[in-house]
Amino acid sequence: MAIDFKMSVFMAAARHLNFTKAAQDLNISQPAVSKNIHELEIQTGRNLFERNGNRLVLSETGQLLFNYAQQLQGIYDQLNENLDILDGRTAGELRLGASTTISHYIIPEILADFHTQFPSIKIKTLHGNSKQVEEWLQQKEIDLGIVEGLSDNASMKYEEFLKDELVLVTRHGNPLVANNNPVNAELLKEVDFVLREQGSGTNEVIRKALMKIGIGMHELHVKVVLASTESIKNFLLTTNCFSFLSIHAITKELKNEELQIVELNDFEIERYFFFVHPQGVIGRLPENFRRFAMKKRP
Repeated sequence: MAIDFKMSVFMAAARHLNFTKAAQDLNISQPAVSKNIHELEIQTGRNLFERNGNRLVLSETGQLLFNYAQQLQGIYDQLNENLDILDGRTAGELRLGASTTISHYIIPEILADFHTQFPSIKIKTLHGNSKQVEEWLQQKEIDLGIVEGLSDNASMKYEEFLKDELVLVTRHGNPLVANNNPVNAELLKEVDFVLREQGSGTNEVIRKALMKIGIGMHELHVKVVLASTESIKNFLLTTNCFSFLSIHAITKELKNEELQIVELNDFEIERYFFFVHPQGVIGRLPENFRRFAMKKRP
């Protein structure tokens, strides 16, 4: 079962804010998009789109209709998935987006267990920073995200998934912390750092934690910016630099005595990983995975 075709056309146009792109998305002509939008406008008695200079934007009515259309689409998705379950056909495609730390160190084992239990479900996973995950959700490229921190995006709903701790890390045997005793937070202003790129949820968590003890991110000597936790770990192994990394990401390196945690007096960074999805109803399949992951989390 599917949502009314006119509504599908409207939703594509509302997502792209471009009738030509909506037509390409639906594999129909641009005049067909215009015709269906016009018929919906007759039904509602109001314009659904407005021109703002050269930009097409949703009218107040259009935004209202889009919000309800998304909820309706979610209900249809749930209905179809439940019909599949009744028929013994638990199938479909699970489209996930995850922050780099989560996609590398948290969910692979959970995904493996999920695949074992539901082998007919295809799994597609994208990984990037938290900002990219939200963009993929807004562009409907994924159904559910797992990110490293909260943003101020009111269109997104966040639900706690897993508690994490960010720890100060350097290579094992770094002479700058040779005695392994806890150090004062002022050390953070004196050593060289390698951190993640702008847009990383980890950086935002670090910034807020440092603010609480009166240290600004600009006071850190950030010598290198890298795009992944793996690249940061490899960099740390051969330098005397420091970084803040998830405790989940360095299990192997701690066991092999390649990296070490530097304890800071009266300072710790705790955070949660969050599920994130657009406000409103999400599909049954991503909801089932969310519940499954909550049971399987480490």
